[in-house]
Amino acid sequence: MPSRRSITRRAWLVQTAAGVAAAAGHVSRNVMAAEKNDLRIIDPHVHVWKIDAKYPWPADLKSPPKGDALPETLLELMQANGVEKTVIVHVIYYRWDCRYAAAAIRAHRDKFAGVCRVDPESPRAAADLDRWTALGFEGVRLSPSLGPSGDWINDRKQMDLIWGRAAELKVPMCVLCPIERIPEVEQVIARYRDRLDVCIDHMADSPIERPQELKKLLALARYPRVYVKLSHLWSLSHEAYPYRDTHEQARRLYDAFGPERLMWGTDWPGVEEYCGYAKALALYREEIKFFNDNDRKWILGGTTLKLWPLANSG
Repeated sequence: MPSRRSITRRAWLVQTAAGVAAAAGHVSRNVMAAEKNDLRIIDPHVHVWKIDAKYPWPADLKSPPKGDALPETLLELMQANGVEKTVIVHVIYYRWDCRYAAAAIRAHRDKFAGVCRVDPESPRAAADLDRWTALGFEGVRLSPSLGPSGDWINDRKQMDLIWGRAAELKVPMCVLCPIERIPEVEQVIARYRDRLDVCIDHMADSPIERPQELKKLLALARYPRVYVKLSHLWSLSHEAYPYRDTHEQARRLYDAFGPERLMWGTDWPGVEEYCGYAKALALYREEIKFFNDNDRKWILGGTTLKLWPLANSG
């Protein structure tokens, strides 16, 4: 998802065009390397949207995006970088209306899987999850923020309504939250530890300048069905690419969870404001030196395929 800093329409178009051009320049090396190593690259975290009256923004959206993030642009980047398939995570701009992502998934079922959102405070949340999974989504995302607006994570009845239905449907639960919320999220995970796969997005944005905070996330390694996305290194770093000041945090998660429960992720198009799509992939494939070839097979594709087999995955 885009960073907190705003992007003008002109800057957005320039960045997107540059990202596609840069990716095209990497195509031979990326695809040949993947083929040589029998490496399947699956991106588990992107967003798409379109400025279109057919898919209106909610009336209360204060800062709608200035440009589109189209599936067609994403597919060009994937092809240029040897990325076989991807998981579209419904962007919060649309709130609980997941129709645009659903349409993209239907149009490119051989390339996309999807994660929907439901209103965590709605009594219809379980029914909404039924509706979106019937339209092709294979996961659901909840985002308990800090402060009172995220306290619904502690509503046991409501969480059991949503998590229980996800378990019945056998669709993974993705959680986007700050590291401070992880102990409360763990209370729900513990109730579903044997019933539901859970993925913590973006390492819970645990700040590298407070390394002790990561212990909250490391504690979840005790649950075999909990996975972590090693994404957002660029937004956590205080350095330029390849963000070496974040690699130790990635190493601690690697040591706790092992490569079979870790995933990379571009978070496209937000990554275009930082290093771009091609470098986001190169970061995990080439720059994090403690990953060996087998680790990369899991982190760059194998782990994602455990949670989202994707249509015609082969």
